[in-house]
Amino acid sequence: MDSVNPAEQNKLLLKIINASYDGIFVTDAIGTILYCNDSYLKISGLARRNLLHRNIADLVKCGEIPTACSLEVIETLKPVSKVIDYYHGVSALVTSIPIFGDDNRLTHVLSNVRDITELIKIKEQLKSTEGLKEEYRRRLKMAEEAINDNEMIAFSPDMIKIKRLAERVANVISPVLIQGESGVGKDMLARYIHDCSDIPGDRPFVQINCGAIPEQLLESELFGYEPGAFTGAAKKGKVGLMELANHGTLFLDEVGEMPLALQVKLLDVLHTGKTFRLGGTKTIEIKTRIIAATNTNLERLLEEGKFRRDLYYRLNVIPIHIPPLRERTEDLIPLIFHFVERKNRKYKLAKRLSPQVVDILTRYNWPGNIRELRNIIEHMVVMSEGDFIDERFIPLHIMRAAHKPLFIETPDYFESFDLKKIISEVEREVIKKALHKFGSLRKVAEHLKIDLSTLVRKKRKYKL
Repeated sequence: MDSVNPAEQNKLLLKIINASYDGIFVTDAIGTILYCNDSYLKISGLARRNLLHRNIADLVKCGEIPTACSLEVIETLKPVSKVIDYYHGVSALVTSIPIFGDDNRLTHVLSNVRDITELIKIKEQLKSTEGLKEEYRRRLKMAEEAINDNEMIAFSPDMIKIKRLAERVANVISPVLIQGESGVGKDMLARYIHDCSDIPGDRPFVQINCGAIPEQLLESELFGYEPGAFTGAAKKGKVGLMELANHGTLFLDEVGEMPLALQVKLLDVLHTGKTFRLGGTKTIEIKTRIIAATNTNLERLLEEGKFRRDLYYRLNVIPIHIPPLRERTEDLIPLIFHFVERKNRKYKLAKRLSPQVVDILTRYNWPGNIRELRNIIEHMVVMSEGDFIDERFIPLHIMRAAHKPLFIETPDYFESFDLKKIISEVEREVIKKALHKFGSLRKVAEHLKIDLSTLVRKKRKYKL
């Protein structure tokens, strides 16, 4: 180098600086741009002709660059480092240092600009993955606690209240009426109420679906019959479910489907505590707790004359309404893992759901409630290969529903039928929403799939 003349030295140094992978950027003491290498132009997305001999403060003021460390160095006379997100989608770590003359006065500011876009993406991916893992572990622990507890799964506020109520009424024999959509777990709650009782002894739990048995058979099933009570009756007669449930619980599922004639007889049993078999004259005293359930609107049936008002009041001593699964999302994750573990024990497997599968299942609406969830889990456990269940084994209708696009409500400006105005207003709302949700301009541009410079221009246009 010593044998090279100063002009050649300067030329060589400029070549070396220009070949640097990092951007190099130099201003004078008042912020006028004196030099920038090719790497800086590539990182910043700017043209050399738009930079040289301009003041860095003007570039920031007119929005050509987001911010600059050089300005802070000029003000503080100290080194400054920060991450700058340039408008075309590149993130850079910028470090600016002051350069002083022999009189200790600031003469120049040198900035080193390093592209860290990929590094940030990798960091965010790792953060996202770690967050997903942590959420998965939290949910798994929550579910395992519910499974090991051997109790009714209740994490949502509504279900916690219902669970406490069930425990409170378990030791009385007052009738309970459970209402809710099909598949919400009315039978599970009835069983839980029965199991929570502290009453000693072997207490039977007898269940019958009033809508699944023809009217002629339902009466004989409920109340039993004496030998020869009707054509086709068993020679020894039959004990009715009401008797079998004595000192225990009789669960009348779909009680709204019970014929009116049987409603009268059931009301009489509830009123007197006595029953008798078909064809018999001997009264039988019973102490049976009645729990009734229905997915139909009993109030509507009352108005239509299809359900007796006096029986309704008799059954509705302790009313419990179970909300649908879509309204108690806190219960969904524990139920998912609960059913997976049940199927694992049943089939002696060791299946596990991927976090992505859990995420998709939580975004589905579950119109069939817990019954649908239980059946879908069994489907995935049985159909999946190996011990890890991924998205391939989720039924197609759930995948489609979980990823269903949201429809935009039509605001007033749609009525103008001015297409340019409508497009402009919708664009403004989308950008505004994205800015609120994602925060940084780079993330917003990434999600909207537009250049950062385009986003900045539109943001300025809509005054957001």
